[in-house]
Amino acid sequence: MKNLINTIIFMLIIVPIAKADYIKDVENFGYISGTGLACNAQYYPAYETIVRAYLISAAHSDEEQGKGMRAFNSAKVEAFISMQQDDLWGCNELNERFNKQKIFKTKLYKNGTLKMPDGQVIKPRREYDATLVYDRNSNEREELTELYEQNIAEQKLEAQRQGIYDKIRRAEMTGRY
Repeated sequence: MKNLINTIIFMLIIVPIAKADYIKDVENFGYISGTGLACNAQYYPAYETIVRAYLISAAHSDEEQGKGMRAFNSAKVEAFISMQQDDLWGCNELNERFNKQKIFKTKLYKNGTLKMPDGQVIKPRREYDATLVYDRNSNEREELTELYEQNIAEQKLEAQRQGIYDKIRRAEMTGRY
C-alpha cells in the first residue's frame, strides 16, 4: 500500500500532464484523483473537473472515451481504497503536493476545449458544456467510504465463516464431529 502512495507522490511531482498514451494518462489521473478524494484535498473539485474534461476532449472516439472512463474510475477507486486501508497515511504531504500541480494552470473553455499549461490546445471531438462534467455537490467521498466499509464488513464476515468452516473440517478429520 505504501508503494502505491509513493507512486502517487511520484506522479504528482513528475507526471504533470503526459503526452503518452491516452488510457495510461487517464489511469494516472485516476490514481491521483482517488488519493485527492480520500485525503479530502482542497482543490479536488477543480482537479476532477479538469481531468474529466481532458478525458472527454482528448479521446479520439466514443469507444476510447469509454475505455478511458473505465480505466480512470478503476484507478480512482483503487487509490481511494488503498488510502483507506492505510488509514489515510501521508495525506498532509499528498494534499500539499496535490494542490500545487501544474494541471491547475489549465484553462477550460465552456465548449470543452482545454489549453494545457505547456500551451497545447486540446479540442473535443464534439463541443459540450464543460460545466456539466463534474457535479461539485456530489457525495462521492461518502459513497466510496461506505462502499469500502461494506467491503471490509463482508471480508470480516467471510473470515468468520471460513474460521467456522475450518473448525468443522478439522473436527471431521479427527473424527470428533
